[in-house]
Amino acid sequence: MNLARGCAALAALASLAFPPLVKADPPQPAAAGFLLPAGTPVAIVLDERLDSAQTPPGAVVPGHLRTAIVLRGRTLARAGTTVLVTVTETRRASRDVDGEVVLRLHPVKLSDELELPLRLVHSDLSPPLVRANPEDITLPPRAQLAAGTAGVELVLPAGTVLRAHTAATIDATDPAHTVLVTPPPFTISTDKPYSAFTPIPLFTYNGTFTPPPRRGRSVATPSPSPTPTETATPSPSPTPS
Repeated sequence: MNLARGCAALAALASLAFPPLVKADPPQPAAAGFLLPAGTPVAIVLDERLDSAQTPPGAVVPGHLRTAIVLRGRTLARAGTTVLVTVTETRRASRDVDGEVVLRLHPVKLSDELELPLRLVHSDLSPPLVRANPEDITLPPRAQLAAGTAGVELVLPAGTVLRAHTAATIDATDPAHTVLVTPPPFTISTDKPYSAFTPIPLFTYNGTFTPPPRRGRSVATPSPSPTPTETATPSPSPTPS
């Protein structure tokens, strides 16, 4: 009997010294492939030719998705979905300067009446940049850019593949409702920090309080100087004869 009581007491002490472990909650379904995060790479294929000498600023060139956008087993945008490309700026080649175009992607329309914003990896394109980044701007097999010479026009034939990234997160956690979540704005080091609390004032303002008049130093009023009296003018002495 005493042995049983001693074992029970030791068990009670052990439970106090080593509390039972709490089992962690299972991972949320968002970690199981229900989110398409911002920055996901996508490929845009040009359907028409782009030329720095012939394409005017403001022109809209059609393109399409090379692969489908699929999330949670649902196809949100099929391969071949139209993606418009706007030419915002152009520069013709000169003697020592290459041609250049600046592009901007329009949002791609998804199946849930959503518009997914896209951002090109390289929006300001020139022949040297295209040659240096073949993984981001892929020309068709037979297309080539002149190498080693300056003053070349930029020509992107139909079939050129432009690498882009998604600029918002697609959240399909709710199977009946897909939403877009835009990332927060970037913060740079020159931004003014936000104060998390309101500082306490040094004094409490009272709108009904009237401060007393200020008392300055008293200055003695100078006494006026006496007015001088007129003196008699002496008469001239007689001239001797």
